[in-house]
Amino acid sequence: MSHLSKIKKQSQTHRILHTQERDGALNFAMDTWTSPNSKAYIALTVHFENDGVPISMLLDLVEVPHSHSGLNLAKAFAKVLEEFGISDKVSTST
Repeated sequence: MSHLSKIKKQSQTHRILHTQERDGALNFAMDTWTSPNSKAYIALTVHFENDGVPISMLLDLVEVPHSHSGLNLAKAFAKVLEEFGISDKVSTST
């Protein structure tokens, strides 16, 4: 496993633990774009409060295998929620 892969895995583990520990609901936002080489991407951010302090962090950045259609975005969003084990914590998504 490359050094970059190890860092990404450690970071993902931290985000999983941090979001799963939240008692309350989580709020999400997403941004989509297409790279110059025509690859479609989605960035998912999660937002919540921790002891009254608003927290926002990048949850994941994934390549969408096809276009940015509503169905493809919903599938990518659902997959990330499942991977992080937080499907039941969705409050809002924009």
